[in-house]
Amino acid sequence: MTLLLRLTALAVALSIACRGTAEPGRRGAQPRVVSLHDVPTEMMVALGATARLVGVGDPVDLATDARAAIAGVPRVGGLESILAVRPTVVLGMATIAERDPELVSALRGAGIDVYLPGPAVLDDVYTIVQQVARRADVVAAGESLVAATKGRIGSAVPARSPLRVFVYDCCDPPFTAGGQTVLSDLIRHAGGKNVFADQATDWTHVSWEEVVARRPELVVVDSYTYDGQGDTDDKVKALRAIPTLEKVPVAVMPLGCALGGLRSVEGLGRLERAIREERP
Repeated sequence: MTLLLRLTALAVALSIACRGTAEPGRRGAQPRVVSLHDVPTEMMVALGATARLVGVGDPVDLATDARAAIAGVPRVGGLESILAVRPTVVLGMATIAERDPELVSALRGAGIDVYLPGPAVLDDVYTIVQQVARRADVVAAGESLVAATKGRIGSAVPARSPLRVFVYDCCDPPFTAGGQTVLSDLIRHAGGKNVFADQATDWTHVSWEEVVARRPELVVVDSYTYDGQGDTDDKVKALRAIPTLEKVPVAVMPLGCALGGLRSVEGLGRLERAIREERP
């Protein structure tokens, strides 16, 4: 970390320490929350804690209601813009630490609580809701949201012969969901089997030859545009260019339904319908 970053982080740490000291007999200051990822941003909105957001990262695939709720919240990204809104809590996902470990180190060095979960199964979503609610100081709302979300999830669909499903997120070579992703667990829950569930990782690159060899019966295409990547039409076109995949049915999945947030419920419903339609 550069000297400037260290000095900036130290100044913010001192500021946070001063603000966090409550007067005797009074509750501590309300949390000042920054969310750098769509998943915790949507949770903050669902928890009724939008007013505690002092900064959010640029949305990629937010639900419509969440996007409207954060319309007036300042956008942040790099260290300087985050520190400028003086957060006490920064929320994100594990990908934030993978992409920018120096940013995470600087934030923690400033005494900021940084929470970056990496959900691997559906049950992890409930834990994330509880942790976000605790940091936003809305614990009761968190328990209510968990109960409501669980109430919308049925039992896993028993399947003697699970439908083989390939997740095409983006890119060439293809980027796909490994076995340690909520999406892979949702596929299992819906009566399918992620053809790359044996990969002990979250998201990973594979080759088209590997995809073909695993004979998918359904392709789930993540729908979003980011960093120059094409959206659904471009991805389907890439699939159709491969003779052995050109006639495999495609189900479109909004990215926000695939990342381990509250919209996992919607994602599960989409998968259940797609697998039911294609099951022999």
